[in-house]
Amino acid sequence: MGKIINGWLSKPLYIYSFGLFFLIYKSSLYFPSFDPLLFIGFFVIYCLINYCIIRIQKKTGLYRYGICWLMFIWTILFFVTQILEYLGQYIDPHFVRLRFLFFFIIILCLIMYSLGKRINGFRLSILNPVFNVFFLILIGSTLLSGIKFANQERKHLINLDKRVLPSLKIMKDKDLIWILLDEYASPASLSSQFKFHDTLVDSLQTKGFFVFDKLRSRSDATVYSVNSLFNLDDSVSISNYIYATDYLDKSHWVKHLEKTGYKFINLDFFNIGGHPKFSYLRIFSDNYTDQIIAGSMFVWILDNLNEDKMPFDRYNQKIISAFKQKVYEKHDKPVFIWVHLLIPHSPFFRNANGDLNKSPVSDIKTSPASAVIEQYTSYLSYGNTVVLKMLNEIPDWKNKVIIISGDHGARMLIPDDDPRRKQTFGAIYYPSMDHKELSKIKYMQQIPFHLH
Repeated sequence: MGKIINGWLSKPLYIYSFGLFFLIYKSSLYFPSFDPLLFIGFFVIYCLINYCIIRIQKKTGLYRYGICWLMFIWTILFFVTQILEYLGQYIDPHFVRLRFLFFFIIILCLIMYSLGKRINGFRLSILNPVFNVFFLILIGSTLLSGIKFANQERKHLINLDKRVLPSLKIMKDKDLIWILLDEYASPASLSSQFKFHDTLVDSLQTKGFFVFDKLRSRSDATVYSVNSLFNLDDSVSISNYIYATDYLDKSHWVKHLEKTGYKFINLDFFNIGGHPKFSYLRIFSDNYTDQIIAGSMFVWILDNLNEDKMPFDRYNQKIISAFKQKVYEKHDKPVFIWVHLLIPHSPFFRNANGDLNKSPVSDIKTSPASAVIEQYTSYLSYGNTVVLKMLNEIPDWKNKVIIISGDHGARMLIPDDDPRRKQTFGAIYYPSMDHKELSKIKYMQQIPFHLH
């Protein structure tokens, strides 16, 4: 038995176990979506590619230089996003570009080839047992970590179901319309970060809205912030984005509203409360295939094959058009219309007049601060025009509950621990508002408890 084990360990099986590790790692991020057929399919394709490459190496006489270079290539392909983000912490972000990464790959492959020529095959084969055992341990620890995540989130869900919540009554069961503007900072943050006076505050106050100066969010990440809102949950200690998107799909607030007679209309790229997303954007994974390829070079390839180079702007325009249609539809029950606009979130596709930018800032880290500030505030001004137009399109809006908010603050040009990253915009209107009651709200996620 020992000889058999030693025989297997001496073979370069690590190249195949690396693919198994990758698939288990990706699957462990959210086990409920696991699809065994897709898992097997991905693994078989990965093994076939490696088998063919190794066969070519053997036939051309290059196999004696080893196959470690394959590990390097697969690591780049599978984890390119994480690698670029990591390098960006230590290297000037201008140099951390995908196109430059290809040059690094070529240079490093040449270095590895040069080293391989100086090391005979026998010496290289000594490393096989080390790599084989290492990846077996890595697979086991990754599996255990995923099980720990799953148990942790199962307990979280149980606690969510057990909570006793304050009243979620909406005043006289009126229609509720919530327009969320992604990464829209609070008036105080806009003033301190960008020296910008937000005219939307003046416009909404003139219309009778209660506007917050420093409303906070529980998180500075969209998926956690919106999840915390829809699950009426002050806790955002969720394992990862995929679990957060799943919680959104099971929204407690939407379930409660539907039980009390409301109809929910979802104009978002998330599935919320079991209602399908309005439009598909490859931002957060909510299916097994996207879960596997997220952060890899394959996503970059798919995005570049897509003819639509501005999917976020197309999404915004579709939402704006659909909203006008939805507010005029007749319903036999009160409605909750949820609208999520990717404004003023980067890329900053439009200027204050609504015209397309010729060179929109897409990467905050590599762009001059002056360009970021100018385009962000300009895009925000465009968003103000859009919001006021949408508001005026709502029939009898003064007889409804209207909320206009951000999901978090502007995260650009400030440190990760800066509190302004969580200071967001918020404005509320409903007939006979109690300003004293509304002034108790400190977090955007507390709004659902104060609409009666």
